[in-house]
Amino acid sequence: MNFALTEDQASILAGLDQLLAGEAPAAPTAPDYVARAPALEAAVAEAGYLDVAREDGFTALEAALVVERLARLPYAMEAAASAIVAPALGIAAGTRPVALVQGDLTRPARFLATAQVLLVDRGEDAVMYRLSPGDAEPVDTLMAYPYGRLSRPIGEPVAVDAAILRRRWRLALAVEAAGCMAAGLALVVDHVTTRQAFGRPLGSFQAIQHRLAMAAETAEAARLLALRAAWSDTEEDAALAAAFAQERIAQVTFDLHQFSGAMGLTLEFPLHYWTYRLRALAGELGGASVQFRAAAAAAWPDAR
Repeated sequence: MNFALTEDQASILAGLDQLLAGEAPAAPTAPDYVARAPALEAAVAEAGYLDVAREDGFTALEAALVVERLARLPYAMEAAASAIVAPALGIAAGTRPVALVQGDLTRPARFLATAQVLLVDRGEDAVMYRLSPGDAEPVDTLMAYPYGRLSRPIGEPVAVDAAILRRRWRLALAVEAAGCMAAGLALVVDHVTTRQAFGRPLGSFQAIQHRLAMAAETAEAARLLALRAAWSDTEEDAALAAAFAQERIAQVTFDLHQFSGAMGLTLEFPLHYWTYRLRALAGELGGASVQFRAAAAAAWPDAR
């Protein structure tokens, strides 16, 4: 099974690729846990790619295609929540970055230090806070995302639809995980193709080929499940896509780092820009077991 892009979808991705080719800085070389490209992020937002789901004739599927492509970059970019979650909740275009928190407001969250909007899944309900500069502060992180936490009391929340927030959050993390898997896999395949051991490329060893084939199967399955969930926009598909991606993250990241050898344990080798982001995504919304239960509940709502 695969998806064939429509003419409009192909045009969107072609335009995005052209923008990235012209605006993206060179791959980061300075060793750091988090790589950012603020000018590129601003260019993507200003060109309207993060608002594509708001346009007539376009849906969450077009937004997912954009987010998956951006997740392949080494730079941590707040795209998924803005492009996939915010439009479904009626948040005005251009109101970003958007941060997502589950439960406790004292917990650090991705992109919270600079967020304009904070969406909180409180379990029984969900709310939105409008943030001002100074409401949050950066938090040191190893997870290849910029994290922040609230630094002072914030205003009164506004209720939002908890089911929509949760469904689109699951979709967003599934799409972003798929892009990170694909990019990390491509980097490692290039490494084992050029790196020599015992006079042969590492990738010529059958044991490595088998496990990389399994990683490729996982990455492609994660992408297809995420795109199916974006197309259907149903709770069951979103939960299944998120569950599959989160369940497979540990094995994929282990294999990718192992096949990178000692280089894979250094900050100079860029693999961590994707695998550490994957590790952060693995625990969101309670992790894979919560998503599997949500998928089962959506598939069999009357089961006891």
